[in-house]
Amino acid sequence: MVVRIAGAGVCHSDLHLWRGELEGFPAPLPMVLGHENSGVVYARGEEVPDEFKEGTPVLVFGGWYDAEDEFTLSGDWQLARRAAWPGIVRYNGGYSEYMYVPSSRFLVPAHGIEDLAAASVLTDAGLTPYRAVRRLKPYVSPDDYVAVVGLGGLGIFGAQYVKSMLAARAIMVDVRDEALEMASRIVKLEGSDLVLNAGKVDVVQEVMKATGGRGVRAVVDFVGSAKTLETYLKVMDTKGVYVIVGLHSAVGPPIPIQAMVTREIAVMGSLWGNIKELYEVAALARRDAIRYREVVRKIGLEDVMTAFEKLERGEVSGRLVIAF
Repeated sequence: MVVRIAGAGVCHSDLHLWRGELEGFPAPLPMVLGHENSGVVYARGEEVPDEFKEGTPVLVFGGWYDAEDEFTLSGDWQLARRAAWPGIVRYNGGYSEYMYVPSSRFLVPAHGIEDLAAASVLTDAGLTPYRAVRRLKPYVSPDDYVAVVGLGGLGIFGAQYVKSMLAARAIMVDVRDEALEMASRIVKLEGSDLVLNAGKVDVVQEVMKATGGRGVRAVVDFVGSAKTLETYLKVMDTKGVYVIVGLHSAVGPPIPIQAMVTREIAVMGSLWGNIKELYEVAALARRDAIRYREVVRKIGLEDVMTAFEKLERGEVSGRLVIAF
């Protein structure tokens, strides 16, 4: 089937792909980038269910796969051993007016979601942190502190989920004042929450002071660099959980084995999200339970190279979306 694209998010991963920094990706070349997409059904085959008739607004889930395995059968399609992600692995993505989608199973109806172009970010920037924060629910209590490191397109959503899903105290960290200001406007903060510029203060000292020396119950790291891991592993409380989402470093710092063992600190990775979780994110957007439109700034397709340059210089707050 074919989707007429309404919006395509410009992800930092696209910058890495364009620069050739992810070994073996995109594959094959040439390839149209864009794995964060929304639009309307333009054309469909005879076996596509009526739920996805022409004109239906949809979100395009990007975790496509070519063959079933234990992960796809359990619902985690994005973890499939034979991935076929659009704009990354096999199929062309959404940096174009029309996009081929091999099956309607990869579409989520978007009825009732305002601003379909802006809603494209729900398929990655909104979905990825949803999965990461959701995994913390068994570990975090309302009185606990959770640090959100990196307040780009994903981190702003992550901080929203920390407040709404976990009802925890949030510590929002970035090195850019503009990112901190945007997050402070969008996230519903309380008096016990903390906003820190890691380039201007000693974050370890500030976090330990705010938590009474206990540290945080969880960290959600949307940067994923050796520096962020080295820094924020120092502020973990006993039985703390560190979730790595960002991919800014292939290899991290030395593991603090003694602290991890004696305080039972866990470190886990979290990749994207599954189709069920995207349905849940769409439901939140439909009820205005998450603020996604304020995160988005729309650009034209002709501006995509300028967008990459701004991403490279760290000048983008929120998420840029190519709007058709």
